[in-house]
Amino acid sequence: MDSTSLGIATTLLFGLLAAVYFDFSSRRIPNVLTFSMIVLGITLHSLGAQWQGAGFALSGLLVGLFCFLPLYFFAALGAGDVKLLAAVGALIGPYAVFLSAVMTLLVGGVFALAFITWKGGLFEMARRYWSMFVSLAYLQPTYIAPAKGEAAGLRLPYAPAIACGTALSVLL
Repeated sequence: MDSTSLGIATTLLFGLLAAVYFDFSSRRIPNVLTFSMIVLGITLHSLGAQWQGAGFALSGLLVGLFCFLPLYFFAALGAGDVKLLAAVGALIGPYAVFLSAVMTLLVGGVFALAFITWKGGLFEMARRYWSMFVSLAYLQPTYIAPAKGEAAGLRLPYAPAIACGTALSVLL
């Protein structure tokens, strides 16, 4: 492994670990962390492959940003999660970050189901979704929001899902 690849892997590992720590401890991912990862990603790729490396990092950043930006607009994710995936994209590039986003969504779904089950809200969630399915069958689709305090309505730290999804995408 050359020094550029080692720097990218180290930045990715420590950046994701720090994001998980901050997301659990304060429910925020600091801008200084994500922007540092972005700057290091662009710099390291530029050192390794000049303009092509910079283009690779910037295209990864944009793919990561646009993968999760719609989820931010629908309030499914926080801005820190979107910026974290963009930073990951600057480090691993456009193809790998797209795979990372897909894996993150799958892992995040498993985490969410485990969290809801742990909090004892699986039955309530299943009942709500059954009601929505029935309304859809009668061609009157209705969204039924989780009740206040219901486990399915609680916010879940998403940096662990991004870290696991990224690890899976890098290992595949």
